[in-house]
Order: sequence, then C-alpha cells, then structure tokens
Amino acid sequence: MGDDATPTIDAATFREVMGHYPTGVAVVTGFDGDEPVGMVVGTFSAVSLDPPLVTFMPTRGSGTYARLRNAPSYCINVLAHDQLELCRTMAAPRPDKFDGVAWETSPYGAPMLSDAVAHVHCVDDTVVEAGDHDIVLCRVLDMAVSRPATPLLFFQGGYGGFNPRGMAAQGDAELISAIRLAESARRPVERLAERLGCEAACLVQISPDELTTAISSYAGDASMSEHLGRRLPLMPPIGEAWVAGAPDEVVERWLSRALPQEPEVVERYRQRLETVRTRGAALSIIGSSGHEQYEALSEALIEYASGQATPARERALRAQISQFSSFYETLDIVDDEVYDLGSIVVPVRDPSGAIVMTLRVRQLPRGVTGRTVNEWIDLVKDAAAGVERDLAGPGATAHLHDYHAWYDGDFPGLPR
Repeated sequence: MGDDATPTIDAATFREVMGHYPTGVAVVTGFDGDEPVGMVVGTFSAVSLDPPLVTFMPTRGSGTYARLRNAPSYCINVLAHDQLELCRTMAAPRPDKFDGVAWETSPYGAPMLSDAVAHVHCVDDTVVEAGDHDIVLCRVLDMAVSRPATPLLFFQGGYGGFNPRGMAAQGDAELISAIRLAESARRPVERLAERLGCEAACLVQISPDELTTAISSYAGDASMSEHLGRRLPLMPPIGEAWVAGAPDEVVERWLSRALPQEPEVVERYRQRLETVRTRGAALSIIGSSGHEQYEALSEALIEYASGQATPARERALRAQISQFSSFYETLDIVDDEVYDLGSIVVPVRDPSGAIVMTLRVRQLPRGVTGRTVNEWIDLVKDAAAGVERDLAGPGATAHLHDYHAWYDGDFPGLPR
C-alpha cells in the first residue's frame, strides 16, 4: 500500500469495534465569564507524571466545548457509579443544567461537582487538532481523591459500574441458588431467633472468597442488621466455621488471605481452625469493653458488602477487618464465668459431608454464664443437625444439585 493510500473505515464499524472498549466518564467544568460550563467526556486520560499532564479529547464542533475554551482553568470531575443522573444532566445541551446540581468553586477557579470520585484541577497546556476532535493537553495544578467509590463506566452505548470482584457471582443466579438451598434452614433459623431472642441467619457460599446471607430472622431485642444477599469476605478471621474441616485447598486459600502474611500469624489461624473443628462451632467473644470495636468491625463488613469500594479501598477494608482478629480467639468456655458473645456459627454438611451452609446467631443477650453459652452452642448444633437431615430429602437434594451445578459452572476447578 502506498504512503498516500488511506484505508476507508466505515463509521459504524469504527463505533462498533471501539464500543468493545469501556471508558470512564468524567465531566470537564470551567467558567465562561460568570457562567458555569460542563462537558461530559469519555476521553479523559493521564499522559505524563513528570511534568503532570492529563488530556481530554472533545469534538471540535461542540458548542459546549466552544464555551469551555474561554475558561481560564478546568476541573476534571471523575464521576462515581451512582452519578448516572448527574452525567445525563451534564450531557444535556441546555444553559440551566447546573441548576439543582451540588457544586462549589474550586480554589483554582472552576466548578467542582460534589460527590465525584476525584477532582483534577488543571489549565490548558497545548491543543492539537486530530481529525474531528481536539486533543487538549492540560497541566495539572492539583488533584485529590474526594470519594473512594467505584467509577461510572460507558460501554457499548450504556452506563454501568466497575465491580472489583469480577463479573462472576454478581448477578441474581447465585442468590437464587443460595436461597433455594437455604430454604431447608428457614424454620430452624426462625426457631433459633425466637428461642434465644436474637438475630439468626443462614449463610451460603457464592464465590470462592465470599458468603452471602440467604435467610435471616429476628426476635427479642434484636434489630434488622443483616439484609438478604449481603456478602461477607471469606478471609481470616471471618468464615472459620466454613473453613474448619473443609478440604485442604479451601483451608490454604483462606489462609492465603490472612493479613499480615507472616508465618506466626498464619500458624495461629491454623491452630484456631483446628479448635473450631474440634468444638464444632466458631465463636466471637466481645468482652465487657469491646462493643465499640465490634461495632467498627460490623461497619467495615457492611462497607465491604456494598460492593462499591474501589480495589484500593477494598484492600484497606480487608486490612481493617483482619485487625479485629482478637474477637475470634479460641477460649475454653468456663461454666461460672461471664461472657458477652458476638456470634456463634455452626457448619451444616450435605449427605456427602461437604459444608454447604452455616447457621449463625448474633445480637445475643449479654453478660451470660459459660454454662448458658454452652447451652446456646448445643442449640445451634441441634438446629444444624436438623437441617442436615432435611438435606437428605428429595426436595433438598434437587436444590443441592442445582447449587453445585451453578457453583461448578461459574468456578470450574475451584473447591467448595
């Protein structure tokens, strides 16, 4: 092909092919005189660290861009996954689109949209013509992460969010399978809540690294804190009852997520798993002065379960969760001593002996004797044994088959 021979690319083909590449969504804002101007772009990108440069590439014929060129400075607002309506507002070609939008003027003289993931403050450095677009190269004056949430993405004509845990086990199929499997535990869970005046739940695995709440019930002074479908990280110290007595591959995967990854830490968790396996139950013990810290653990788990944390924030949450390991230290329960329990968790096995769910009680009455604690453990064990008997029935066997088929299909080769 000669140097001056330009291949013809059909516009529809160009859009279709490039539509397979997702882009982040940002709003470039500035002032045209006294009027705020905002332009949605999917072409914002980092260019250089030294000097710090970024770029966005607007359509040259855009009227909004023509006004934005008058701005002495820009603010690049990286939108969050839950700001789709703001994106649509900013994309509308009307002069009053900042009405009703939360924003403030940045220290660098540009509109700064509230609740954006990040703000990048910059000024023009170079503008290069590139076909029907301009490449606007900007020099960064300042920048900050304002809200560590997952970003808004544009993909094949639609908007969505980024899930740092991947696409597997994020839809409805695994929840449906989990809830169907857990149906055999509904009455035992309800009876536990009524008998102990607490929150009781059934948890089922929905990925190699996560459990979910499939059934929950409340009685006495317990309040609703565990929503159906809430995800729990299967990482130390969470999930001991699930992992204790599981195949070696499951144990090692769980231990590999311990923080910090130091031999003495991993060995301590390994010993705790053996104690839980022998006892047949995992306990978290708050103590008389640990309720505030236990609440902090609950808040960290709720944030983790939201699925909205960025990968960096999720790593920080995992580190935070690991710091509460002391609540799960294995202790001998002495009949005449007094305890404040955080939870009791007991595994439920299918007819083959594999763990398929756990029963958990929380929000238990405080200040009870060890004798009472042991009675509670026996009650939860009895409930688990009842569920195991039901799992041998024909209806539950069908649900077990469906659940195993879903899991093995989504996570081939990974042990349960």
